[in-house]
Amino acid sequence: MELILSARHEVLMRARALQTLAIARAVRFLIRTSTNLSRAVFIGLVVLVVLHAYLIKREPAPPSIEIVRTHPFASPETPAQQSHPPSGPENTKTEQAPSPSQPADQKTPAPLPPALQKAPAWTESEIADAKAECARLLDKMTVVTEPLPPAREGTCGAPAPRELQSIGESKVKFQPPATLRCPMIAALNTWVSDKLQPAAKRSFGSPIVRILAGSYSCRNRYGLARAPISEHALMNAIDISGFVLENGKIVRVSRSWTAHNDEESRDAPKAGVAHMRAKTVTVVAVRVGAPNSVAHGADDSSKTKPDDAKKPEKDATSEFLHVAHDEACKIFGTVLGPDANAAHHDHFHLDMKERKYRSICQ
Repeated sequence: MELILSARHEVLMRARALQTLAIARAVRFLIRTSTNLSRAVFIGLVVLVVLHAYLIKREPAPPSIEIVRTHPFASPETPAQQSHPPSGPENTKTEQAPSPSQPADQKTPAPLPPALQKAPAWTESEIADAKAECARLLDKMTVVTEPLPPAREGTCGAPAPRELQSIGESKVKFQPPATLRCPMIAALNTWVSDKLQPAAKRSFGSPIVRILAGSYSCRNRYGLARAPISEHALMNAIDISGFVLENGKIVRVSRSWTAHNDEESRDAPKAGVAHMRAKTVTVVAVRVGAPNSVAHGADDSSKTKPDDAKKPEKDATSEFLHVAHDEACKIFGTVLGPDANAAHHDHFHLDMKERKYRSICQ
């Protein structure tokens, strides 16, 4: 009996020992697992912090905001520019509109006007060459000029400008005196002395004593911000608005210029079909205006043009202006008159701009 009890007791003791060992092993496993999980969580947190800092450093900076002026700066006009329409060897270039991809409220700012742009001063060589050219051109001419110091206003001016007061043996005065380069003065002398005075004596029986003109103006063509610089800014152009005769008559371009009635003479350089069409239109207009011409024959010019014998005085004045314009085209590099565009409706623009292929005569 005692042996049985002792065997049972031994079995119970071993069972308890195995249970205790199993519990101890389970506790150790839980402790290791908990430790490993804690380490993994800690390492994960450290990795997240480092990765976040790295991503922040590599993140691109937000785009900067640029403030664009929606109303470009425009330089105030001088009184001379306000009283006279802009002129020069201009084209009809207009301000550029924003592209479709560009917002309407973000226009490109206008460039600086010529007077505010930077340009180098005239060199001694440039000044000496310009003065030598003046001496050569004006040596044998009857002109009254006053030498002016070299002028540099931004990109405007000239190395050896002159103030032109009068020209020719008859001392035709310029009102006001014109500030010009010497090539312009020499060209004006030829135009006034050889062309204008004989034409004025033929048309009015009286010579010219004064020319109404405007010259230097530091600006772009037509006063546009993005247009090329005007020849007026380079003292290489003059605007002629009228002539005063010795008998007191004033011939103004704005009042006396009219288009030629003779289409054939105006279109003579335009040969071919266009010229034939112009003549055809003229014949039709005559027949419609004079119904009797069909019955009595179109060859009777006295009946088809009953007003030819009664030309008003302004026609002679207009013819003089046309002669002045056409003769100027043979001398100057650019001639623009009322037929060129609306900006020149009241004056002739003359300049000596050198052009590669041909001069401009409009």
